[in-house]
Amino acid sequence: MSDLLGISVRSFLSTLQKHTDIKREKNQGRFIYFSAVEEEFIKQKKCRVGITRITQLPKDTEAILILVETIKNPHLNVEALSLKLRENNCVVTPESIRNLFAYHGLTVKKTPEVPS
Repeated sequence: MSDLLGISVRSFLSTLQKHTDIKREKNQGRFIYFSAVEEEFIKQKKCRVGITRITQLPKDTEAILILVETIKNPHLNVEALSLKLRENNCVVTPESIRNLFAYHGLTVKKTPEVPS
C-alpha cells in the first residue's frame, strides 16, 4: 500500500491512535479502526463480525483501487464499478465491492448507471 499511495502507511495509521474521533482494537495481530462514537462503533463492529463470518473482503490493494475508482466515478453502481476496475486489470466482483462498503459502513449506489 505504501508504494501505491506514496506514503508510509504504517506511520500514517499509527497517528490515528491519537485521534479522538477514532478508536482501534487489535484483532488477530492487526489493528482495526472504528468510530469513537459508541452507536457507530457498535454498528461498525456488528457489520465487521457479520461480514468476516460469511465472506471475504477484497485484498487491501484491491480495496484501495475500489475506493479510488469510486471517488473518481461516484455515479457508477457496483456492477459498473466492477467492470471499470476489470478494464484496469483489477478483477473484483460486485459482491466483493458490496462487502467492502458494508464492512466500512459506506453506502452503495444501487441504481444502474444512467447513460447521458
